[in-house]
Amino acid sequence: DVYKRQVRPPAPAAVWGALLALSLFCGPSAWGAPGGFLGAYFEGGEGEGARVARVLADSPADRAGLKAGDRVLRWGPWPTPGPAALADRLRRAGPGEAVALSVRRGEETLRLEVTLGAWGDFTRAPPRPAPGDAIYLAGVPIPVGASVLSWKDPGGFDGYLGRCAFRPERILPLRPAAGCDTKRRYAARRRLAPALAEVVAALGWTPELAALQIDQVVVHYDVAWTSRNCFRVLHDLRGLSCHFLLDVDGTLYQTLDGVERARHAGAANDRSLGIEIAHPGPLELTEGLAERYRHDARGVRLELPARLRGDPLRPGFVVRPARPEPVVGEVQGRRLSMYDFTDAQYETLIRLLGALARHLPRLRLDAPRDEEGRVRGSVLSPAELAAFRGVLGHYHVSVRKQDPGPAFDWERVLSGARRLAGRDR
Repeated sequence: DVYKRQVRPPAPAAVWGALLALSLFCGPSAWGAPGGFLGAYFEGGEGEGARVARVLADSPADRAGLKAGDRVLRWGPWPTPGPAALADRLRRAGPGEAVALSVRRGEETLRLEVTLGAWGDFTRAPPRPAPGDAIYLAGVPIPVGASVLSWKDPGGFDGYLGRCAFRPERILPLRPAAGCDTKRRYAARRRLAPALAEVVAALGWTPELAALQIDQVVVHYDVAWTSRNCFRVLHDLRGLSCHFLLDVDGTLYQTLDGVERARHAGAANDRSLGIEIAHPGPLELTEGLAERYRHDARGVRLELPARLRGDPLRPGFVVRPARPEPVVGEVQGRRLSMYDFTDAQYETLIRLLGALARHLPRLRLDAPRDEEGRVRGSVLSPAELAAFRGVLGHYHVSVRKQDPGPAFDWERVLSGARRLAGRDR
């Protein structure tokens, strides 16, 4: 069904389909391999060039600047008098291959450079389910006004799984963090006040009881680029967990009910909820990362690694930082530069924090600040952490961490959440 839906031409036989790779029109077995992924539909008769009928958003064709109406005259040194010749060239090409196209656009002849993708990166993404708009606290749904997929939903990520999610034949994590080589990747909250512990033991958690315990939110960047990859790393590799994963397109995944003790921020775990925001992190911490940020006519976009391009995002979504230039700042005494998160992520995070604040009255919508009123860029002491109620970065909890990094727009998030929650703080 995926092959028929995504590869076969959408119009009569006169249209030569090239949704993933034009070569696939003849079937993957024609050359023993499906060829490269271009991401365009073509039509036209032989001798007049292959005319572009449609270009998929953020495909290799789109990134190269190919547009509907263009006629592809040459593929590298080879003429392409029609769709059949272009199909033959694509069948012979492979993923990652860079090709110069000669294109006729109106009265102009243009030279475009395209780097082919892998058709499997496109087809492997599961059908995107319709998300809800509520998170769960003690089993009670709390609307947040954003796209939410919980562990209960098709397409969601289940932190309750007692085995690996992507390698179901394996039970324990592959490279567990210290103390996390266990079947369960979460635990019950500990260090409850005696009276609260007694009531919870007798009655179980309710949202009202959870509100007496949860008074911190810890914000992370995941260094995994997408939420699907983040869940794979946390659950399958490290034996860790986090309540919420916030993808680049603004989709919020809840992996555990808010009453569970997730393994995400050490000393803060018993009192906090964790949010992993999809992002590759500061430029200095990943070799070659700066080259992944490409400039085009619409600004700056992040080029995802090929292995992640099939991860489920909103159709046509392009990962663009909220600000066009890297933000430079100091975290834990180290100067770092980092591109921003996406506007979609900020909008969802603001809605999530606003909803949480309405149900968790002890949670202040503020972050640790220095004497000048700026959000602090360093770790809190154990006493400071114990006394703090509000929104923390991971670096406020652990001296070894830098997330959510210098680009995280604290004031945008906190002021937006206060507005939605109807609070001053």
